[in-house]
Amino acid sequence: MTAFRTHLEFLRKTDDCCSLERPDSPSPQVIASEALRADGPAVRLTAADDRINLVSGVYGGVDQLSRQERYPWTRLGIGLGVDRDPEYVDVLETIAGLGERIDKRDVTYVERAATATDRTVRELGFPTPPGETWPHMTLGLLSVGTDEGTYWAPLHGTVIDTNTIRARVPDAITDRFARGEAVTVALGVPSEALASTTLLTVTDRLGEPIEDRRVGSTVPVIPTAGGVVPSSTEVVLEAKIADKQPDTRSEKRAFWEQLVDGSTLTLDVTSVFTRENAIVPFTPLGVPLADDLQLVGLALAAQLYDRVNNYWGVSPVEWLLLPAAGRLGICVISTEILYAGFEWQLSNFLFFFSDCFDTVVLVDEDTSPRDLGQVFGDIWVKAHPARDWLFSEPNAPVARLPTYSRDDTGARLYIDATWDPRWEEAYIAPRVSVTESYPPTLRAAIQGSWGEFGFDADLDDVL
Repeated sequence: MTAFRTHLEFLRKTDDCCSLERPDSPSPQVIASEALRADGPAVRLTAADDRINLVSGVYGGVDQLSRQERYPWTRLGIGLGVDRDPEYVDVLETIAGLGERIDKRDVTYVERAATATDRTVRELGFPTPPGETWPHMTLGLLSVGTDEGTYWAPLHGTVIDTNTIRARVPDAITDRFARGEAVTVALGVPSEALASTTLLTVTDRLGEPIEDRRVGSTVPVIPTAGGVVPSSTEVVLEAKIADKQPDTRSEKRAFWEQLVDGSTLTLDVTSVFTRENAIVPFTPLGVPLADDLQLVGLALAAQLYDRVNNYWGVSPVEWLLLPAAGRLGICVISTEILYAGFEWQLSNFLFFFSDCFDTVVLVDEDTSPRDLGQVFGDIWVKAHPARDWLFSEPNAPVARLPTYSRDDTGARLYIDATWDPRWEEAYIAPRVSVTESYPPTLRAAIQGSWGEFGFDADLDDVL
């Protein structure tokens, strides 16, 4: 388990997190949005007063349409302990594993990292989005303790009074509590806790205690008034439910809120616990490439990747990606074509298990998830519009996430951007790249010249 602040330290050591003094103006939301737009590193905003420190971009923020050394899964993969330069499939498999059932509970209780404080929630200094009145808390967890165990759910809250929070949570968990019961809000939790809760939310699996999932045995916890929360949590807010009602909010929403129905809770905070120099993640809502969008995209991709590779008895799929640049409205899948008609069957399988996207793009198994430009290049190089762009009848259910259609029905499209497996290899054009455009003798001569100038880089890594 990697504590949240340890995760940030790893990012700092790899020059993927910069620190700025938290200004009074502009809003931290504006700074975070500009950093995301510029493909910058994670941004830590350090407060010189008693307010909490903030950080944005911890779970994503990279545009795959431009050449980068970082990828949308890199920062989360580091937080999950996969690797300093994690492979995409390793991150998917790690996320999918966090939601697995376990036969025997193995919960580790340790000492609480946060200590009691007399500060109010308002005094903690959560950021207020431009044009809005109340501070927002995002990327948080709500913990509910019952006799069966503890349930975790994502939370998006607004601080509407000194110690009053209006929070939106999924309906799937609201039947676990009633007015007057105790709950706990946890902010600044380990990546395992946040990723697993996002996965369970978007796959409709919040109805089982967290102790029965693998993450329940990998994240050390502490008991609180409202159930267990990760022991290294930066800010812990113990509260009681004052009111519960259907959601009626009109302000911007976190991305998971677009996928599941939710309810609004009014929470009266009774105790505030914080770590020294507490730091809390936040996401600018509605901004392209923001953390909440990246988290949901990776969670959905992990679920679909796991399901599709456990369906046929073999594992034909190399990777599956829901690009954040397309707001998860497109599903790209790298796969072996097992037999004639497999591409049609695979596409319909994906449409059946998810209503987020209305377009599936199939690419060859040797295509890399790191180069989204190559993926879209294959669409026009390999897929003939008259033969490989296949639309359904215009009576399919409308997809949830694409923003260009809001009718009752729509059409689904899959694009087969793979070489026909029946073709002989001699008739398949080689992929064009800089290194393959020059003969080996010329490349060797250039690399020798570089060596004379003192450069030790591998030519294939540079070009």
